[in-house]
Amino acid sequence: MSSWGNNDNAANAPYWAVSSAITSGGSVAGTAAAPTAANVALLYGNTTPDLYVNGQTVGLFMVDATEANAGGDNVTDIGISSGGSGYVEAPGVTFSGGGGSSAAASAFISGGAVNNIQVTNVGSGYTSNPTVTIQVPVLTVGTAQVITANDTIMYTGHGQANGAALVFNWNGSANIGGLLNGTTYYVAPQNGDKFSLSTTAANAANNIVIDLTTTGGAGQYFTIVAGTRATAVASRGPGNAGDGSEHVVHTGWNLKRAGEGGRAGRVTYETLVALSGPVGDGSDDITLPDA
Repeated sequence: MSSWGNNDNAANAPYWAVSSAITSGGSVAGTAAAPTAANVALLYGNTTPDLYVNGQTVGLFMVDATEANAGGDNVTDIGISSGGSGYVEAPGVTFSGGGGSSAAASAFISGGAVNNIQVTNVGSGYTSNPTVTIQVPVLTVGTAQVITANDTIMYTGHGQANGAALVFNWNGSANIGGLLNGTTYYVAPQNGDKFSLSTTAANAANNIVIDLTTTGGAGQYFTIVAGTRATAVASRGPGNAGDGSEHVVHTGWNLKRAGEGGRAGRVTYETLVALSGPVGDGSDDITLPDA
């Protein structure tokens, strides 16, 4: 059950850990709990939310002595407080405060909401958890998507109903001819992949659309008025346990639970196998940094 192969990988993970993830946390319908090699591989290094426990991201990681005492100034986990609504494209994620720099993350969406945020750069120098800001729901429109010949904006799967309100943002480059930066317009859909714009919802309903004369500039986008911004909480690595946080880990195989929703930002570790001197360090450097 321990790291017999001296390597941090799924082949050396304890098989019963899969059943433990289900039994101790409550099963998710349709998730297999059998301690098979395939299910161990799914649990090992997992960063997919809700795979084992509703409202949590559960993964299995080996922690060596270096990892158990490092990473306190790094951002290693992002817990989603609210997934928001109205998202058509994955939003940007930014960090502020906390005394550090360079942390970065990527968001993922499903069903119009943010359902996962993965750290891509842990950053350094964080003395407290930084504030996470997730971009509001938008439609980013390149100049090639603006067809002036028929006053159409091309956007595959735009998801906007007739009369939906959008605020145009030129992003400091140039207005689309016929539109003004910061102004609200209303969608007159042609189909699910293209739409025109009107000055009022009533005009949109009657297909009275705005004459688009130029294609605008780089970085322009429309804010989806009916959408709501997602929120999230950042957590630092296990080395900050001295400040009373919950990020306490022990050398050996650990079951990591990252809370979401009301538990956002709460990361707990359950030691499954305690080893005196594990050797090996594989795919877990984002979650369990070495320094």
